[in-house]
Amino acid sequence: MISASHWKDGAGFFIPGMLLLIVIIAIVPASAQDEEAEEGGSSTSSLFIALFANGEALVEHNVGIEDPLAEEIRIKLFGDDIRDLVVVDYEDNVVGFNRGEMPNEIVLSRPNASNLKISYTTSDFLSKDRREWIFSLNSTITFSVKLPPDSILTDPGENPSIVLVGDQQILTYKPGNIRFVYIIGALGTQEQANIVITAAESTIVQINNNNPGIVLTSAKDLLQRAIDARDDRMFTEAERLADQANDAAIATGREHAAAQEALANAEAQINSAAAGGGSGLDNAVTMQMLEQANNEFAIGNYTEARNSAQDAVTALGDKPAQTEIPIPLIIAAIAVAAAAAAGGIGVIVFFRKRRRSKPVPELHKANDLQPKATNTNNNNNISSRVGAVFRPANSVPAGAPKQDIVQVEDEHQERAGSVEEETTTSIPPMPGTISDSQIDSSILSHIVGNILVERPHLRPEDQQVLKFLAEKEGAAFESEIRSKFQLPKTTIWRLVKRLEREELVEIRKAGGQNLIKLRFEDKQA
Repeated sequence: MISASHWKDGAGFFIPGMLLLIVIIAIVPASAQDEEAEEGGSSTSSLFIALFANGEALVEHNVGIEDPLAEEIRIKLFGDDIRDLVVVDYEDNVVGFNRGEMPNEIVLSRPNASNLKISYTTSDFLSKDRREWIFSLNSTITFSVKLPPDSILTDPGENPSIVLVGDQQILTYKPGNIRFVYIIGALGTQEQANIVITAAESTIVQINNNNPGIVLTSAKDLLQRAIDARDDRMFTEAERLADQANDAAIATGREHAAAQEALANAEAQINSAAAGGGSGLDNAVTMQMLEQANNEFAIGNYTEARNSAQDAVTALGDKPAQTEIPIPLIIAAIAVAAAAAAGGIGVIVFFRKRRRSKPVPELHKANDLQPKATNTNNNNNISSRVGAVFRPANSVPAGAPKQDIVQVEDEHQERAGSVEEETTTSIPPMPGTISDSQIDSSILSHIVGNILVERPHLRPEDQQVLKFLAEKEGAAFESEIRSKFQLPKTTIWRLVKRLEREELVEIRKAGGQNLIKLRFEDKQA
């Protein structure tokens, strides 16, 4: 409950003077003065808010009571931070109340008045961004707002009606989610520009002293542009740029501290893992990631440095992914392999039977073959190279069994096939344009080597993946790359997208997975 003495103290919060009251009533449309039914047996008929230079607001609203003798009447207030709350009737008699379950709720019991006036202060309507004050309120009724003295409305929001009372503006808004922006004091003067520039300079110096070696290039560039704008008498622009310089310095200081902490944590964990024998991770790859993070930090890319350090720490906990192959798929693969093996054996047996079923040529007499013997012996290599079906007749002793002749023929054909295979595979591939097909890994490694020479800016981990793809004959699934380098999925995806932007790889879908493929078309070995 609240006493009458508190009301006497709080009476000063009401807007004095009948003239101002008449103005307020005149600018609020009649529809807004109609009572709007609310829960709890009450309705708000008018709402007036006076803003102060310190960011607080005085709220005054009239409430109609449906049943003045009701045991419990709940009234919702505007805002949660409620202070100096006073409830009176229209004859300025104090009405007792209790706080409700919610911060913005009061409970009346038998107020014995059909109309009440409620007054309180709150800081919930305003927030500040540098010099700008931002007002926001979601209201179900039309309401009026009085700005502080010497205020300049920079963003009026939803088309308010504006009335001047002395040096103060009164804005009236229709129901809705209302937001407007104003500043207090002169805008666009040299004096104000100097104040904002000096504040930004002070912020930059302080952050530089607190963070030795910090790179504040962006903030310093903005500050210099603000100074140039002031010298060109563009004072409003100078203020805007100086505010941006101040904010940029503060943000960079926060990023610098976060990156430092992430780097120290990453280095400690990597050293600890190395001392303990590691966890199956390629330590060289992890150290490369940490080195990349340190390089980003050195040039002032603190956000990227922090992300790289965190990726290195995440990679420490990753282990090689064990690919689980479904049992039905294993059984099917075994069946296919068995069928293929059986089919191969069947083909071999078929051709052997077919070859043995052919009639053996009748042996010529020795005297008929004598003139040709020398010729045949001279052309022995040629006959073996073209894979003759039978050995020349004079090489078989007279009277030898036919079965032996077939065996000799089989042995000769096997030797001829091996000679032909050696001759074919010993011819080196011709250098030139590489087609989109199976390619020798040594040629791909040579191509990748040329790419790395031409593009020294590629990151170490990008180079490692290109070499790995060359070893895998030009293509590998994304899951294989993750298992190989033990990097998080998001890190691998960013890496692959970088290589795709460099037009070095392409991403294809294969069996629901991402297949990463070297783009080696039109590249010379």
